[in-house]
Parts: sequence; structure tokens; C-alpha cells
Amino acid sequence: MSTPEWFSTDWKKAFFAAERRLSPKLEQLVRTDAFLDALAVTNGLTRFASRTAGGVANGLVEAAGLPSSRQVRRLQHSVDALDQRTP
Repeated sequence: MSTPEWFSTDWKKAFFAAERRLSPKLEQLVRTDAFLDALAVTNGLTRFASRTAGGVANGLVEAAGLPSSRQVRRLQHSVDALDQRTP
């Protein structure tokens, strides 16, 4: 039994051989509407989960009486606005 073309003890040769075989198929896959739709949904869900977790974390920090990143960001914007108004 012979070894496949992509099998090699040299990792660079193995990588490029596998890439040569997989690249055309992957290119076709990522150019489909279904892939782009799935990517958009995944991106939206990731952003939603991140914002939700950030909101919960900020709420817990604020409930403990500590300044949250949200409060620090608002304060920084206020200071920047005052700095811009000053001649």
C-alpha cells in the first residue's frame, strides 16, 4: 500500500500538498450564498453574545459599587468633550 501524495515527514511539503488539494474546493464553498448567510448569522450571534455578556458583567460590577468599563467610557467622552470646548 503506497502512502498518499500529501503525506510527508516534511511538514511544509505536507501542508502545501494538502492546500493544493483543498483550496479549490474551499474557494467554491466560501463563494456560495449559503456560506455567506451562515457567516453573517454567526457574526451576528457572536456580537449579540458578547454584548450581552458585557452588559451582565458591567451590571454586576456596578451593583458592587465599582466603576464599570461603561461608566469609565462615558466619563472619558465627557472629559474629551469638555477639553474640545475649552479654548
